[in-house]
Amino acid sequence: MTLAALAFAAAACGDDATSAPPASSDPTSGAAQPAGQSADRSTVDGTGPRVGPLTPIDPTRLSADESAAIVALGRVADARLPDWFGTDAAASLAHHAHAMAGPATTVPLTSGERATLEAQWAVAVAASATFDTEEKAAAAGYVRAAVNGPGVGVHWVRWSLVDTPFDAAHPAMLLFDERREPARLAGFSYWVRSATAPEGFAGPNDVWHQHAGLCVVNGWVDREEAAGPKECAGTYLGGRDLWMMHAWPVPSWNNRWGDFATLNPSLCPANAGTPDISRCPDAFSFATR
Repeated sequence: MTLAALAFAAAACGDDATSAPPASSDPTSGAAQPAGQSADRSTVDGTGPRVGPLTPIDPTRLSADESAAIVALGRVADARLPDWFGTDAAASLAHHAHAMAGPATTVPLTSGERATLEAQWAVAVAASATFDTEEKAAAAGYVRAAVNGPGVGVHWVRWSLVDTPFDAAHPAMLLFDERREPARLAGFSYWVRSATAPEGFAGPNDVWHQHAGLCVVNGWVDREEAAGPKECAGTYLGGRDLWMMHAWPVPSWNNRWGDFATLNPSLCPANAGTPDISRCPDAFSFATR
């Protein structure tokens, strides 16, 4: 399974209609196009990068501040392109993104680390009630940024938080389970711009990972592993300075694989009847909610 399928899944991942953006973002709605997109969802001459069929084109879905935040992230990431993608890029990224299934490795903590972590975790648990519905998430400035990803749910992003320091109460991304209505908050995804893996929760167990070559169109992650800006119809994020870590502090979504496991088995579809590309990685048996 590709990293893109596990992370910010696009239409090719085979998600059903329940994973599509809201009707107001329908590509056929005739809404005005954001800068850089023509009405046929390609560049003017038809030879440039195209956007996916589920990528929202409604220009009102993002505030000016959120749009500016995405552009700012792109300017920083683009400067790092020369040494980010090489001939062995795929192999070098094999341990990144959302391809890591199974229980997380847990290292014993010192008494000081444990006390700090408990305090940080309590903050995250309390914050989860602030974002427990998609309506609350939208009111707080988050925007839906992808279709469902097996084991992680649906990402909602507040782009202006990515370029701010780690804050247990304010993750840049929220993970929702949209397999039933109303959708339920399942976890947090902390996404931070940093030259190296950030200091997050106390101790070594909050392992950070990266996503490379993200193409963001109108606040939606249109594709991943694009080799450069020329392959992107929106803002290109090289990804070398972007670090992500999942956490599962929502009381009703305790992760039996660990508080900082990349995937939550409760968000994995049953293997029976699920296309390979839509399953969680590897041949595990999952119990679904």
